[in-house]
Formats: sequence, structure tokens, C-alpha cells
Amino acid sequence: MGEIDFYPELCEKFKKYISSYLPEGTKVESSYNKPLPEMVHEIEDKMGGISSVSKTYMPSLKLDILFGFKIRQSEIRYVLIEVKYSNNLSLVDFSQLLGYLQVAKNIKIGILLLVARKGGKNALSNDFAKIVDMKELPMEWALLLKEAEGEKKYDFRVGICYYVPSNGIDWFDTKRLKGIDGFETLATAISP
Repeated sequence: MGEIDFYPELCEKFKKYISSYLPEGTKVESSYNKPLPEMVHEIEDKMGGISSVSKTYMPSLKLDILFGFKIRQSEIRYVLIEVKYSNNLSLVDFSQLLGYLQVAKNIKIGILLLVARKGGKNALSNDFAKIVDMKELPMEWALLLKEAEGEKKYDFRVGICYYVPSNGIDWFDTKRLKGIDGFETLATAISP
């Protein structure tokens, strides 16, 4: 069994949990295991609208899960979820998520989600846990790009959570790092 086997279950659980923190009538759709442009277009088709993300360059990154949220008449907002099926998460896993966000540019929120294997003892590797404990992990940052038209700023925010199969989704406490530390924080981050 691999991480891809958990995508449908994760999408269903994640939607159920986050929906309880969003205003009534919010549309929530997901797509998984496809290149980014296909995922964005699939979510737009399900929501019946076009987002500004699809009007810009979208790299053909094959991503794990992408969620789209439409609150009232707002623009569709996206959350990228990078899934790892492992005994623990490492800094390499976190770096991969950051890289995807920086290349995609217009997806501003990312979640690193560990699907815990049976018998897993630690959710974070020793080195990664030490960096988190020392408050040395950037979880909210801006990227400033110098382009022909001038400078363009992109803001990003991330969180880390874990899922025990057939159980719930729990979050790492990253509030002191300005990270997303729960569904309530995530709902606030995606709200217009």
C-alpha cells in the first residue's frame, strides 16, 4: 500500500473537517494525483468558474492533492497538500512542499501531511523536530521576484499535520512559528 491509496480517504476527511469551520454555502472541491494545470481546471469545472490561477503560468508539477475553496462570491482559493506515507517527516519532505509552492507561485497555502505507517514511533525525524522546537522553521514567508514589469511579491503559509488511517487528522502546534496549526487557522487563512 502506498500514499496514493489514501488520497480519496484523505480528501473526504479533510473536506468534512474544514467545512465545519467555513461559512455555510462554501464550495469545497479537490483533485489528486495529476499535474497542477489539470487539477486546477478540474476544480474550476466542479465549481463552475475560472480562477486567476488558471489565467497565469502553471508549471506541470504532478502534485498529491489540491483543494479549492469558494466562499460566497470570492475568488477560488487553493491549498496544496503534500502527502507522505512514512514513519516520520523529514526536512527534505518539508523542503519539497516549499519548492512546489514557490514554483507554483499563485498557490499560497501548503500542508505537509504524514500518513502514519503502522508501528511508527515519531511523527518528525530527530533533526526536523529539533528545528521546529528551536523555532527556526519558516512557516510564513514572502518571495520577492524581480520581473520585467518590476518587483512582484508572493506570500506563503504552511502547516504540518498527520493522519492515522481510519482515524482523525491532527495538527502539529506551529502557532509560534506562524504556521497553520489546525482547521480553524486554515479556514481563517483561506477566507477572503
